[in-house]
Amino acid sequence: MARGALWLRSAVYVALVVALSNLLLLDVVDRTLLEPVRLGIASGAGHVLALVHENVRVVGQRVFVGGGAVEIVNSCTGIDVGVFLASAMLVFPAPWRARAQGVLAAFAIVFAVNFLRVLTLCWLNASSPRTFELVHVYVWPAFISGVCLATLLVWIQLVPARDA
Repeated sequence: MARGALWLRSAVYVALVVALSNLLLLDVVDRTLLEPVRLGIASGAGHVLALVHENVRVVGQRVFVGGGAVEIVNSCTGIDVGVFLASAMLVFPAPWRARAQGVLAAFAIVFAVNFLRVLTLCWLNASSPRTFELVHVYVWPAFISGVCLATLLVWIQLVPARDA
């Protein structure tokens, strides 16, 4: 790939990430997209956790397990991480159909891993608040970053690359 094309793709990637990330900050996007996702994650987590823990309840975006609660905020949805991964796929020189399939797969993987993250954090908050903080701040962000990188690298290996 020519150096100019690489710089252009890099600039488009940064522009996409900045634009989409800022779009997530709009109130209308929060109300129509992010809030239902937050509520769905909280509800789903509550249902799953109730299968293995007897004292679980969900109030709005908060999941109560035992005496503790975890609030599902925008950074708990996985959408922000999905934006980074999807943007990388969109600028990669692959057929548009492969890019679209990659973006769909990327968000599915990110949402699945993120849901496991929420489940483990709710459980840890109830059973070991000190461990919760460590896992919440250090372990899960590193793990999700690794999953995104692995997803991108596997996708790159599977799609036929071509220059646009």
